[in-house]
This record gives sequence, structure tokens and C-alpha cells, in this order.
Amino acid sequence: MPGSDPLAGRGLLQSPEEWAVRTRVLAETLSKLAERYLPPMPYRGLDVGCQTGDLTDYLNAHTSMSWEGIDPALAGPKRSPGGAPLYSAASYDIPYPDEHFDCLLLANVFEHIPPERRHQSFIEMYRVLRAGSVLVGQLPNPYFPIESHSRLPFMGWLPLKMQKKYWHLSPVPWDHDFFSVTMRHLRREAESVGFEVLHVRNFNYPLEALPRAARPVAAIAKRPMQRFPWAWQFVLGRPNTPEAGAGQ
Repeated sequence: MPGSDPLAGRGLLQSPEEWAVRTRVLAETLSKLAERYLPPMPYRGLDVGCQTGDLTDYLNAHTSMSWEGIDPALAGPKRSPGGAPLYSAASYDIPYPDEHFDCLLLANVFEHIPPERRHQSFIEMYRVLRAGSVLVGQLPNPYFPIESHSRLPFMGWLPLKMQKKYWHLSPVPWDHDFFSVTMRHLRREAESVGFEVLHVRNFNYPLEALPRAARPVAAIAKRPMQRFPWAWQFVLGRPNTPEAGAGQ
């Protein structure tokens, strides 16, 4: 987490304050997007890839749903800082019954799912959603000039083996664990199990969520970034029709 990282706030690494703004903006934009497509009186939500639960807590505080989280990096069951239940589980093996949730959140997670696990992940996410409910998420653009995980120029354009060598120049304190995927990859996997793509939009964080060193460049590039964004936000729907899900 940025708060425990001695390099936080330097160069292209966010400070704890900037990271908090980023989390708030992400939760606000995705929860508002979800509200446009949710069924009447939604009750339960699941944050897939919840990390420590900061985003889960924001959703519990600012939406009408009760949110829980899962993440394979967790050692076992725990509570978020705000008290939400979090469990050690992956997107391809979700420990909940069929049609249990009204909304799933997949925020900056799809690019971390290994290729061989993507199809099963969407089968599982489809399974635990009620008919007529939605999966809402965000996917970073891997071809953005400064790649979001490494903070290195054009990292996402390289083959995977070269990315891992280039990673040694990265200032970040975490390991390389992502794949260069776009909405085309996500759409293909989602539609193959029966999801409908209800909405896709370009997304860029406001300047106050960015490291100070990056703000002048981001301000200058505001117009081209509207066409070539930092990320995409999306809504996938599980249809009400009985034939949906035939791809499973």
C-alpha cells in the first residue's frame, strides 16, 4: 500500500493522499455507473479482487447494497478497515451459491487474471449474479504511454518476456503480475459465457488523483486522452432470458 511505501509520493508514485483520491473517484464513478443499470432494490454486492477492502468500504458507505470482497492474495478470512467481510478466493472459484449477488465489481482486475483462467472466471461471475443484474468494472489501457502498473514508458507494448526484463527499471515496490489486455479481450470472454456488454466508456482520473510530477503533462494531454484514455469503464449484464449462458 502507498502509505507503507517509503517511495510513495515521489516521481510517478502516488502519495497516500493522492491514492485516497484515486480510490474515492474510482468508487464514485463505478457506483454511479452501476446505479444506471442495476435491477430494482439491489441487496448484495461482491468486490472481486478487493485487496485490503478500501474500495469495498467506500461502496458499503455510499451505496444501498451490502458489499463483501474476495482476493486470492488474502491469507484467510478477515475484515476490511470498515468491517466488511473479505475472503481468500479467486475470480475463477467464487465461494458463493448461484445467483447470490445483484452487482459484481471488477476494478482493475481483469489484466491480472492468467489467460487460462479468464473463461472460467467469467463463468463463475456469471453464475453468482442474479438474472438481470450487472458486473461493473474498469480496465487500464495497456498501451497508454506510461503503463499504469510499472510507471514505465510503453511497457504494455512489449512481449511478456521483455516486459519482465524491463520491469527491473520500474520504481514500484510490487512485482510484475499483469497481462496486456484490452476491451476486445474482455468483451470476447464476457460474451462467450452469455454476458451482454451494456456500456463502455473512456476514463481518465482527475488531476488531483495523479502524482504531482505527472499533472502538468496530463493537463496538456487532456484532449488527446479523451480519445486515447488511461482506462475503460464498462458494464456487463446477465440477461433475464432463459437461453443466456449457453456458452458455459
